Amino acid sequence: MSETITHCPYCSLNCGLKLIGDGVRVSGHEKWKSAPFSGGGLCAKGVTAWQQVHHPDRVLRPLVRRRGGFQETDWDEALDVAASGFARLRDRHGPAVNAVLTGASLTNEKAYVVGKFARLALRTPHVDPNGRLCMSAAGAAYTAAFGLDRAMVPLEDVNRAGLVVVIGANLPNAYPLFMPHLTRARRRGTRLVVIDPRGGKLLRPGDLHLPLRPGTDAALACGLLRALDDQGGIDRDFVARRTVGYADARAAVEPWTLERTGATTGLHPDTIADAARRLAGASHAMILHARGAEQHPTGTDNVLAWINLALARGLAGRAGCGIVTLTGQRNGQGAREHGQRCDQLPGYRRIDDPQHRRVVADRWGVSADELPGRGLSYVEILRAAARGEVRGMLVISTNPAVSAPDLGRVRAALATLEHLVVIDPFFSETCRHARVVLPGSTFAEEEGTVTTTDGRVLRVDRAIPPLAWRGDLDVLRGLARRLGALQHLDLHTAREVFDELRRLSDGAPADYAGLDWERLRDRGGVFWPAPRHRPEGTPRLYLDRFAHPDGRARFHPIHPRPPVVLPDAVYPLVLTTGRHRSHYLSGNQTRRIPSLVADAPEPLVEVHPDTAATVGLVHGRSALVTSRQGSAVLAWTPNPDLRPDTLFVAYHWPTINQLTAAHLDPVSGIAGVKHTPVRLHPADVVVAADVGPTGRGSERAVS
Repeated sequence: MSETITHCPYCSLNCGLKLIGDGVRVSGHEKWKSAPFSGGGLCAKGVTAWQQVHHPDRVLRPLVRRRGGFQETDWDEALDVAASGFARLRDRHGPAVNAVLTGASLTNEKAYVVGKFARLALRTPHVDPNGRLCMSAAGAAYTAAFGLDRAMVPLEDVNRAGLVVVIGANLPNAYPLFMPHLTRARRRGTRLVVIDPRGGKLLRPGDLHLPLRPGTDAALACGLLRALDDQGGIDRDFVARRTVGYADARAAVEPWTLERTGATTGLHPDTIADAARRLAGASHAMILHARGAEQHPTGTDNVLAWINLALARGLAGRAGCGIVTLTGQRNGQGAREHGQRCDQLPGYRRIDDPQHRRVVADRWGVSADELPGRGLSYVEILRAAARGEVRGMLVISTNPAVSAPDLGRVRAALATLEHLVVIDPFFSETCRHARVVLPGSTFAEEEGTVTTTDGRVLRVDRAIPPLAWRGDLDVLRGLARRLGALQHLDLHTAREVFDELRRLSDGAPADYAGLDWERLRDRGGVFWPAPRHRPEGTPRLYLDRFAHPDGRARFHPIHPRPPVVLPDAVYPLVLTTGRHRSHYLSGNQTRRIPSLVADAPEPLVEVHPDTAATVGLVHGRSALVTSRQGSAVLAWTPNPDLRPDTLFVAYHWPTINQLTAAHLDPVSGIAGVKHTPVRLHPADVVVAADVGPTGRGSERAVS
């Protein structure tokens, strides 16, 4: 038997584990006790991750749609059909008729190759990852405020913080292996301020819970900033030495008195004042935020408002201080650094910057004019498909038929595509619309690097060869050869891609040039930036200066805006979504693992007991949740720690995003799935509208 050191394929903590096998088959796992951050610990998903590798649902032979349905075929024919479809559309309509939807679970090497493939093989500007739906608001805000999109401190710094502010992040469910660090911090006296419509297991005696109304993050942050100033809690020395723009930011929050903030957020003014006092009194504090604050049409402004609060308190340049976004996907950080976003080239270089374009083009051996410009973002690509402007699509490591908002329209758009090619280890819901399905690799069949939520680059190793014979890099190379672009993508191993990625990132904002393949394993990872002259990396950023040319961080004046669609008499409640501890993203992997399915076999909509009683819900009988986008019949469970005007449901099942809308943040392109006005009734007695894509329809009885 052999042991292979790698990392869990699910959340962005990337907990280390050892896969046990014989080089052909994976048979289990063991703890890797010296793993960085997790120390060998694993959650329920990590413990069972190996079970996906040889699952009977694996797609191990290419599938091509024939008149009678999908038929297995050999790799040569499948790649021929896949590539010829893209080429035919390109020749008829131009290269922008094709698009690529990709994922933030890919390794850095695959993310790099996918971006290069889109631009040099398909020659399309339209390539974007599903991280656009998750982390893009935080990335845009961090770049605007600090000059760089990366966590400023390692997550382990929570052990040095006297106060931790958690905003829209259910740590026990979404980041279970963060909890031991938080427990140790609590033993040393750390207290929490939790800002979330739900309470729950995260809270302990001495903590403070602010159950804000969904969609009011910016208002709360503005009210807290004014309260801090009124209480004398601003670090004026830090603000003067290391920032610009505080006066304008402070002027913008002048209207946000405790009373107005309370009325807007649904919180008592005294609770808001208490939160401000706690923040003002903490010499070392960390602010952690996740999708609850970010997945809004105002997501970038929301994050900038929380950044204003962090800067006002001087939370940078010291251990145990900082503001950190908790990315959701395995490689949510790295996958947005290496050029698979519509507005970006590798190394966080901007696609609209002439100098950045010249550097990348020179290193790729093409002219800058050959690189496409900025393309459409993830949801915009799906909208273009619905309009017939995008007719061909490659999908890898994402499942838009479950995870995209306004799902009725998305599925209709996928059905209209002339040519859809999906690379996936399993036959996902998106595969049902495909012309060609190409087998993808699981985490046990790949090598490469991933980057944790706080910027630590880790190596993942291969336990067995790809079960479908071709790995993902080989598949992309085969498509490139058939599209006449092999000279750009003749990369055979992850190590080759890693070395090219390092060279290309040299001098870029996300500089990996000093990283070494072997030392990544020997040292347990390295925090980027790691330029050639500093290969040991940079665990803490902004000790002396920020990444803007003048070295100063930027305050931004924020004027809170209400949600695009507000609750009304027809849709009086707000639905918000999040994670379940036993599932991941669209559930394409985890909904196949027996123990995880047993723990969460179906979505449960959480309802405050008073709300359940008001609408007549009965234990053991389903509820009907209806929005302007669609309806879903769901099992329900009472949650007294939830706001009475709010419903919560985990999003890992195909029914949930039938309810959510696709209103986008104009800066980051993130979709506002955390605020959906809905109505709630018992499913067996209500007469509900049969809601179509326009939100209108005929009445029908629901049984």
